[in-house]
Formats: sequence, structure tokens, C-alpha cells
Amino acid sequence: MRSCFIWRQCCAVGVALVFMSVARAQGEEDALRISSIRPGGTARSNGLANAFGAVGADPVSVAINPAGMALYRASSLAITLSLDIGVDRSAHYGAASQSSTAKVAFPNLALVLRTPAAASGSWKGASYGLVYDRVESHHHSTDALADQVPGSVLDQFVAQANGTPYSLIYDEYPFSAALAWDVFAIDTLPSDSMNYFSRFPAGSDTRQRDLIESRGATARTGFFYAANIDDRIYLGASANIINHRFRRITRHTEYSLEPNNSMDQFEVEDSLSTRGGGFDLSLGALVRVTERLRAGLAFHSPQWLNLTDQYSTTMRSGFVTVGDRGDFDLTAESPDGTFTYRLRTPWRAVGSMAYVVGAHGLVSIDYEHAEVPSMRFAPSNTLEDLYDFNYENEAIHKRFRSQRTLRAGTEWRFGNWYYRGGWAFTSDAFALNDAQKAQGRRVFALGLGYRGGHVTVDFAANYIAQGMKQFTYDPAFVDPVAIDRSRVSTMITVALRP
Repeated sequence: MRSCFIWRQCCAVGVALVFMSVARAQGEEDALRISSIRPGGTARSNGLANAFGAVGADPVSVAINPAGMALYRASSLAITLSLDIGVDRSAHYGAASQSSTAKVAFPNLALVLRTPAAASGSWKGASYGLVYDRVESHHHSTDALADQVPGSVLDQFVAQANGTPYSLIYDEYPFSAALAWDVFAIDTLPSDSMNYFSRFPAGSDTRQRDLIESRGATARTGFFYAANIDDRIYLGASANIINHRFRRITRHTEYSLEPNNSMDQFEVEDSLSTRGGGFDLSLGALVRVTERLRAGLAFHSPQWLNLTDQYSTTMRSGFVTVGDRGDFDLTAESPDGTFTYRLRTPWRAVGSMAYVVGAHGLVSIDYEHAEVPSMRFAPSNTLEDLYDFNYENEAIHKRFRSQRTLRAGTEWRFGNWYYRGGWAFTSDAFALNDAQKAQGRRVFALGLGYRGGHVTVDFAANYIAQGMKQFTYDPAFVDPVAIDRSRVSTMITVALRP
């Protein structure tokens, strides 16, 4: 062990105030996570997989085409309760594992007020009100295991630290290589203060585990107004407040498979919390082409968000000759990092058609386009910061492509009962040649509803599946984890009418 350990701990305190100007927690993948939204909706709309753009008269219309709110014939108050059960199945270097979560939430609340139609003329009334919609859940758990990985995250820290004197390592890498140095996981070569080696021998195998726990949601509260003109043309607009909250703990643990190695385990724990909000605008129009055919078009502006990241890193190491085997003997913690910035999310356009079979049923199709490469980071407009985000914005342009969503659904009425089904597909946003390109998101939906004189009760169940690829550390040193993420979402909506 190095005799300068205490001196180095003192140095860490001395540079704790310096790292603020150079540390960055966000990147292009964070931009995609924050920008990935989809209609939350009600049990009725989810019974059709949210293929609701030209159907209307449901709170989900604010998130798809606000003109659909003009199809309400009476005022309404609706509340939705959901239960989501998610499973992440991971495969890494031939080893398989899985982790699950459960979450109860109120994904949609809506108050719709209907103004009466004029006694004569083309004005057939209007609707206005307030809709709260949870457009993305961040409640996930991933537990990836690998029995034999040819390398270590310490290879990344060695490559990072090489060329930097250990006396300056805190200034350059306060959240990474400096902490590995603190817990003796990396060290300088003999008689060379500029180059480093790993306590896990280069080229040796390690057993690895990555546990990722995330929480939070993105919610959209929309104030809308929609007008009915001659029962043929419907126009709508909404101004929406966005609230984003996200919390993630990532714990990467490695165990040496090298016999008689002095260090037998090492762990990196990263904590990230993102909070903030902003606004966006939505415009939509619906046309009754014939008595049975409706067509619609809507445009959703980018979300303009102001966000703040809080982040920290902890590293731990365990040595065979110190303490009990299997225990971590040394711990090093980074300072608490805080960074404020702006993000502009993609704009979206939605085209819709619905064929209505009188009072018996309907068939509906939506097509949505999201211009993902248009995402952009920018410095906070409330703080003086010279960082220009050129690197992150260029990565967004290179790594992502436009995202397309197709939704189809149907509803049929038998007396007071309604039976529903639907399907949806959203393409993966990563470019075709990107190492994280995976399978898109699929939704399979079923629903049931009962409509009384003043009360409507709807139930829906969705099975949602998506493929993902994630790197546990620098892609130059490790293969990605393949994740099959699935979720069963059940919900019930109760709507009251006067």
C-alpha cells in the first residue's frame, strides 16, 4: 500500500470545489430517455392501444390530437388508476438473469367542461378544461450477471488516467479514475508517475454484476380548448406544462477470477437525480370526410425544458489480506455534483383516420413521426456557463434517427357494453449502424367498458415489450447487455357526467 494515502485524501478535499466547472452528468442517451414520451391515456384509449387520434371524446386526445376534445357532448370528470408489473430479462456474455418491479399510479386525471351550441348557425359548441397525463414511467429494475468477462471496468480507468500525474488526477477525473486510485484499485507503474496498471491483471477474467434501479415519471398537464364547427370540422389547441423527475442508482460489481490475486472485488456505484420541467404546445384538426370517415392531423411542438442533475460516485475495493474475504475494505466518495442545463426535445406530428360504423363500433389508425435527431442541449439561461454542448449535440445527430409509431385499434358496442382491442409499434431511435440498436416497442391491448346514464367504467390490459442494449461501461472494453423489457399494465377509469 502506498504511504501517501493520507496525503491524497487531503488533496481530494482541496479540489472538491474545482470539479464543478468541468463535470457533466448528461449525454445523448439521457436526452433520448427524457424525450421518450407517449400518450398515457385512459383505460378506454389503452384498450385500443391509444389509436385514438380521430376517435376523440377522451382525455388522451390532448396528447394525440386536441381537436378530438371537441367531440365531447357533455361535461365530464374522469380518473384512472393503474397497476404496472415490469420484468427485465438480461443476457450478458452467455449468462441470463431477470428482475421485476410493480407500481401503482394515477396516470390520468381529466376535467372537461362543455359549452352549449348556439341556437342556430355553424357553431356547435366547444370544450375546454384540464388533463393530467403521465406520458412516461421511469420505474424499472435491471439485474445483469456475467460469469466470465474478459476484462474489467478498471481497464477503462487505467486508459483514462494514463498520461496524467497522480498529483493532478483529482482535477481531471474526480468521479472516475481518481476514486479508483483512492481505493488502490489502480496504481502507477514503478518509477513512472504518468502511467498506471490495474489490480485486476490485464487480460484476466472477472465475474460481473450490474444492478440498475430507476424511479420517477414524466407528466404533462394540458390546458385545452376545442371547437366544433358544423359537426364537420373540429379544431383544438393545448398549452402543456411538463414535469420530469428521475432517480437512478447503478451498481457495478466485479470479482476477480485470477487465483491468488491481491484484490478480489471492486465496485462502482453511480447516483443520478434529474428534476425539472418546461412546456410545449399542441395544435390539431379533425374533419368528418363522410358520415362514417374521419381524418385528423396534429402537430406537437418540442418540449423546452430546464433541468438540474445531481450526481455522485462511490467506489469500493476488497483485498484478500485485509479484513474478511467478501467484504469491501476501502471506500472513496466523490463530491456531490450539480449541473443545470436546457434540453429541447423532438417535435412530433400525428396523422389519424377512423371509420365509425354508426353506433355499433369503429376502427382507428394513427401514424406518428418524432424527429429525434432534432434534440438539442443548451446551457442554462439562468447561470453563466461557457460549455456549448457541441460534443453531445453532434452525438445526437450521428447516433439517432427519426422514430415512427403506428397504432391500430377497434371498438364494438353490444348494448351498454364495449369490447376493444389494439396493437402499436414504435421503432427504435438508434441508427441502424449503432451498437445499441435494438428491437422497437410493441403493444398488445384488450379492453372492456360499460356506459351508464351518468357513469362510465372502463378496464384495459396492455402487454408491452421492447428490446434494449446497454453498456455497463466504456464500449471499447466490454460488450453490451441485451435486455428484453416487458410490462403488463392494467388500468381502470371511472368517468362521471352530469
